[in-house]
Amino acid sequence: MTADWHEMSALALGAGIGQGEIDASELCDYFLERIERIDTEHNIYLRTTPERARTEAAAAAERARQGLRLSPLDGVPISWKDLYDTAGDVTSHGAKVLQERVAVKDATVVARATKAGLVCLGKTNQTEFAFSILGINPNYGTPANPFDDNVARLPGGSTSGGAVSVSRGLAAAAIGSDTGGSVRVPAAWNSLTGLKTSFGCLPLEGVLGLSTSMDTVGPLARDVADAAALYTALMGRYGAGNCHAPDLSGVDPARLNLALPSNLVWQGLDSGVERAARGAVARLQAAGVRVQEAEIPEFDEVEALISHFGPFHAAECHALWHEFIEAQPNLVYAPILERIRLGGKMPASTVEGAKQGLRKLTPALHARMRQVGVLAMPTIAISPPAIAELESDLEAWKAANVMTLRNTRLGNFLDCTALTLPCGKDDNGIPVGLMLMAPSGWEERLLRMGSALEAILLA
Repeated sequence: MTADWHEMSALALGAGIGQGEIDASELCDYFLERIERIDTEHNIYLRTTPERARTEAAAAAERARQGLRLSPLDGVPISWKDLYDTAGDVTSHGAKVLQERVAVKDATVVARATKAGLVCLGKTNQTEFAFSILGINPNYGTPANPFDDNVARLPGGSTSGGAVSVSRGLAAAAIGSDTGGSVRVPAAWNSLTGLKTSFGCLPLEGVLGLSTSMDTVGPLARDVADAAALYTALMGRYGAGNCHAPDLSGVDPARLNLALPSNLVWQGLDSGVERAARGAVARLQAAGVRVQEAEIPEFDEVEALISHFGPFHAAECHALWHEFIEAQPNLVYAPILERIRLGGKMPASTVEGAKQGLRKLTPALHARMRQVGVLAMPTIAISPPAIAELESDLEAWKAANVMTLRNTRLGNFLDCTALTLPCGKDDNGIPVGLMLMAPSGWEERLLRMGSALEAILLA
């Protein structure tokens, strides 16, 4: 058995299975053994699904022997955030108050991934109810960022366990969700590629919600090619003779236009973040990518709108989960409890006022991006603080949450698709992400562009 399967991309593992070099059942056991050995505190995976995983892997191995593979990812083991229903398993939304909830059937996107042959290793940790970008979950334990051996730093959330499962080699890829940055933030802090899909692009049936108007499904992966293949699987496009990875080739960097917003998102950055992100932009320019600065007034208008009306999605979360949290409020982490209760105090006029304001701003931003180009910015303005500094300090928690969310949430409020790419390290060796933001529906264009830019950044 090879010793480096956990370092390979999902597509490389899939190719090995298809070529008869890797047995899917052995690969599954390899990852399950690593999880058991490394995740001893069970704060990366809340629960594994070994019986399901081995059954799916055995079926993938047999298909490979018969030359009947379902997709280029057939037999590849991945993790799922603990808000995706998998039949017969607990799906608890990272919350103790839902720890008895057993799913009746697979979420639609889980079913699609299964039809593409992906192997479900289990459910990964997350912020309770996905309602924080930091990744702290004292009730189940917070998985530490693996890029600092001396200080236990934030992993990013809310897909905390999913990101760490990939960065620590406990899954070939992960499926998370993104309401304000919950795919992109943990991907960026864990040196991964993360895709935020457009709202409504992927079905939310069987996905435990935070915001009925902003929740999206998205992959966290080792590179853009893996993210594109996972996106294709989640869209249900494999099968019927389609067993090929998406073709991301043919993009000329010299024909790409990037716009750096001159307001908000490049301001107030930690020094190491700014150095890494601006260095990445300089490398892209040197390779021929056209870069210009552009003022994006819609960003400032969104900030003013949310400052005036408040976080309206808190009201949506309260409507979904208040009965559960009020039945056992002592089981909910205090900052999350406070945020959800805030939503219960928001009048309908406030919620609708915010939504109407965003609906006016969104088409203006999309039109602007078609003129100036895809927007590029640091995924996160700050480097991850130490977990211990925030876990019991509500004010520090709030301040870090605001700055971590600042850049990513714009894409959710303004219905964009976005992609984060690893672009360097900060002063402490923690990964930094460069985020590309495009209008809704541009997923495939953004992935092709991201693949071209990735090649430059990795050169």
